[in-house]
Amino acid sequence: MDRRLTEESAMLRAIPWQRLALTALTLASVAVLLSTLGAPEMTGG
Repeated sequence: MDRRLTEESAMLRAIPWQRLALTALTLASVAVLLSTLGAPEMTGG
């Protein structure tokens, strides 16, 4: 039981979930803004 908790905590430390979530939200916001503004150089149009 203790070993499992240690492994889980080690995984959480190795992978910054908060940073990943923040990056995903930022990319989503940028994608929405680009699609709304209709940037042709970014959408390949």
